[in-house]
Amino acid sequence: MDSAGERRFKRTSSKDAEGAAVILGILQRYVMGEVLRAFALALLSMTLIFVLFMVMAEASKFGLSPRDIMMLVPFVIPRTLPFTVPVSMLFSVTVVYGRLASDNEIIAVKTSGQSAMTVLWPAIIMGGSLSLGLLYLSQEAIPHANIMARKAIFKNFEDAFYKWLKVEGVMANKDWPFTIKVRDVDIETRIMYYATFRHREANNPLGFDWTVMADKAKINFDTDKHFARVYLLENAEITEKNDWYNFNGEYFDMEMPDKSDKGAEKQLQEWTSAEMAAEQKLFRIKIANERKKQAIDAAMWIASGRIDRVRWSEVNAAFVDYAFWTRRINEFETEKHFRIALSFGSLMFVLLGAPVGILFAKRDFLSAFITCFVPIILLYYPLMMLGQNLGKEQVLNPLYTLWSGNLLLGILAGFALPPVIKH
Repeated sequence: MDSAGERRFKRTSSKDAEGAAVILGILQRYVMGEVLRAFALALLSMTLIFVLFMVMAEASKFGLSPRDIMMLVPFVIPRTLPFTVPVSMLFSVTVVYGRLASDNEIIAVKTSGQSAMTVLWPAIIMGGSLSLGLLYLSQEAIPHANIMARKAIFKNFEDAFYKWLKVEGVMANKDWPFTIKVRDVDIETRIMYYATFRHREANNPLGFDWTVMADKAKINFDTDKHFARVYLLENAEITEKNDWYNFNGEYFDMEMPDKSDKGAEKQLQEWTSAEMAAEQKLFRIKIANERKKQAIDAAMWIASGRIDRVRWSEVNAAFVDYAFWTRRINEFETEKHFRIALSFGSLMFVLLGAPVGILFAKRDFLSAFITCFVPIILLYYPLMMLGQNLGKEQVLNPLYTLWSGNLLLGILAGFALPPVIKH
């Protein structure tokens, strides 16, 4: 008696060449349809799980209300896609191709004189298309979604400030004229506990001309007029030019930067690829010119005997900033390579998962998925994270470190594919 796979294949086969070409198209569309259905179900399930955990994490971190959570969800979903799409694709191909092999449909294809690649191509094309789609989304759409997610959390600037300060404990953005350090923040009352305010010197961004400490303090922001009023509520002390004195129940005003969103620094995940490239270009110009400019300027004043005219603070700032500019260039470069390498995970997962699913035809379908997923969890993602860190720290070139995970999957696929496609 014929097997189920042979009977199904006989219903779709033809004796003449023209009919065979048509049937092949039908067979491939059938395989792609099965993969798409499994992929859609897996993606929906994984997205729900990822979003649930991510939103709950954000809610606990920032104390979000149910309304905030509902506003946040649509912007969290794009952030999960580079992780959920490849894993969903891996699950779908291992299950679908495992079932096809267990029904002897792969054997039927080979018996007809066709290679197993006849049924593998639809999944490979789909994996490649998803990789290109993720790459496109990671350049613009996902960074914009990350920005919108932050704005959904930080509905207004004052909320953003207090939530950021409660989580980080420090506000030290170089664009601000002051730094703030606190032990804790009560989000409801907006009271900061054991707060320290340090005001930057006008001509020396690395120095501070006065410091205020208070057991309790509160800040009100006027973003339209770009200033902040700091109310010192309890046990306040001010230090200025080595003098200090107490004052309570008073306040002082501080200017804010022109853009009120500078309080919470823009994260790497919020930069589009075009913005990162432009910023890298600017930093490279500064690296090439700024230190040279300050060194020449200082040398001219020293050579003329007017050492007192040397602006040492600017010379020092140029050399300190050099390290910052170099680090930012490497961070941006690493982030760009990370997005590309992660996007192509879908294709690599298909190249590994589909043949493994066929090889595991006589076993449980879930075992094929787990067999692929275990090395991915233990090796692929750790290699990606390690590559990120090494690239940002300028230890290794991110081009090599971040693609090592995909290279590993390619090597594993190279061992799994030949036994499958061999007649």
